[in-house]
Amino acid sequence: MRMHIDHTEFQFVCYLEPESSADGAVVPVMPQHRYKNANNLPLNIYGDGPFCKFRIPRQFNTSGVYALVVAGSTKYIGECINLSSRYNSGYGNISPRNCFKGGQETNCRLNAHIYTEVRNGHRVELWFHATHEHKQLEKCLLAAGNYEWNRGGIRITNKDRSCEATI
Repeated sequence: MRMHIDHTEFQFVCYLEPESSADGAVVPVMPQHRYKNANNLPLNIYGDGPFCKFRIPRQFNTSGVYALVVAGSTKYIGECINLSSRYNSGYGNISPRNCFKGGQETNCRLNAHIYTEVRNGHRVELWFHATHEHKQLEKCLLAAGNYEWNRGGIRITNKDRSCEATI
């Protein structure tokens, strides 16, 4: 399956399917309780969870731009050097340290969104566009759209000529 976001073709990777109990409910994960917080760090703004645990296929070991889609709506655009690693060691498996100040807030934030969507009966789709120009393409796609789960940190006001070349 394929889809387009601002003239860029994405390939369907998989549905994100968190671990579930025998009755089909998403198993909530609260890793922050396993962290030995010797420095008494506070939780980051997204660190209280609950989170979920999931994996994607391991064969996506390339750089590119990915999209998270729920009910036909693109919720998030991101870039990576290795898609499988980004999801299997990052978003899909929240480490206890990441829940605290100075940890990976984005991992916590996106995992919590995925947990909530799946718990509410929605399917979360992962789409991917392989490219070595992943940082530039992400910048261009973020400038072209407004994605609910992205924060406003990466924005450009005018679409520059390098975006046309990247697409």
